[in-house]
Amino acid sequence: MNRLLVAAAAIVSSAIAPLAFGQAAPAVPPLDDAVKPIRVSGLGIKVSDLERSKKFYTEVLGLKVDARVPAQGEAVEYLLGMTGNTREDNLIVIRKGEVKPGATEFGSISIVVPNGRKLAERAVAAGYTTARPIVDGTNFIKDPDGYTIELYQRPAAAPAKPQ
Repeated sequence: MNRLLVAAAAIVSSAIAPLAFGQAAPAVPPLDDAVKPIRVSGLGIKVSDLERSKKFYTEVLGLKVDARVPAQGEAVEYLLGMTGNTREDNLIVIRKGEVKPGATEFGSISIVVPNGRKLAERAVAAGYTTARPIVDGTNFIKDPDGYTIELYQRPAAAPAKPQ
């Protein structure tokens, strides 16, 4: 039994030693086009009240329901996007589930908008909160479960220089 433990410890330490002592990890071969990802499809989050969250994302933020998908058991998820076409959209997938403490603090969901101030003010008028004070440009609001939504307003393009 002791020999088995010593052998297991040796294997584990040889695997993690390069990481612990700053040695380079083994080289990863280039990705073959047959395996390389095509695009980021979206982000999935658990929400405490599926219909309430769907209302926030569709009625307040203007996303469209691309699909309503049955999941395991009685669960359902909504695939939300900008166009209503799941093959073209980057999706926010909402699914009923337990929102565990700290789960909403992963960062933010970013949505590109033409006017961050106006959409943040719309969310506040609908009863939702901001994560920071509202400013001109990019703003941060909270969805019903406390996930931070970044309303990213791209900076205005610089005027063309005369030639």
